[in-house]
Amino acid sequence: MKSEIRNTLKQAILITGAAGGIGQAIVNGCKDTFPDYAIIATDIDKNITTLYEKTVLGMQMDVTDEYSIASVRKEIENKGLQIWGLINNAGVSDFFPVTEKSKDTLESMYAINTFGPVNMVRAFLTHLIATKGRVVNISSESIRLPAAFHPYANTKIALEALSVSMRNELALHGARLVVVRPGAVNTPFLNDLHELKDRIGESIYSEYLHNFALQAPKQLRRVSEPEEVAAVIIKALQKRKPKRYYLVNNNPLLQIGQRLPHGIRDRLMQKMLRAPRA
Repeated sequence: MKSEIRNTLKQAILITGAAGGIGQAIVNGCKDTFPDYAIIATDIDKNITTLYEKTVLGMQMDVTDEYSIASVRKEIENKGLQIWGLINNAGVSDFFPVTEKSKDTLESMYAINTFGPVNMVRAFLTHLIATKGRVVNISSESIRLPAAFHPYANTKIALEALSVSMRNELALHGARLVVVRPGAVNTPFLNDLHELKDRIGESIYSEYLHNFALQAPKQLRRVSEPEEVAAVIIKALQKRKPKRYYLVNNNPLLQIGQRLPHGIRDRLMQKMLRAPRA
């Protein structure tokens, strides 16, 4: 009887961090590509409930709050929906010294970027098993070369390690998990880097933060649009046997840097941070 009830549920794709940027592009791409699925757009921003037209269900949710997630799950189930696709896009970025910033600031970034996706998979695990569904975790190419003042990369390194564990656990029940690593994307995250020099404030690292703020943007190559990232995510959802990792507009400089011995990497980083001010 339970299996008969389960089969009557309409399958859905849920996207977190869907109020703008990559998230909004994913929602629009899913809406066009999967007309037979319910598309659920979630975000901590309360405006998410009215952002999309009636063809998309917008729901306010905090990926760090288990009660918030459980409330959304209850509402989804009350509507006769069952999650097949879960796209963990919600994230925050900032640049600051990890040795100086407060414990709460660092933990808050990990709570969203690293543990948010785990919270979501845990909450919808029975859905994903029943539908033999698909999880997409959004990482970053910055995991190749973690740098000073860039804790965002550290949170994504941790997410990728957890993704390996989740991928193998989900596979035992026929569900799949893939990781997407975008390079530079035209979103507010990129604006944070360009504007860093104007908001350094007081710090024992202020001189080096200033050098970082001047030099880091020069290392960027091509900047992709959110729709390009969304297209790759849609592809990962469509493939019967998706790849474990999908790369989008990755910077060849980071790929080269990743292969260098750690001693050389550190010397190059120190040289950049100690550069005379421009």
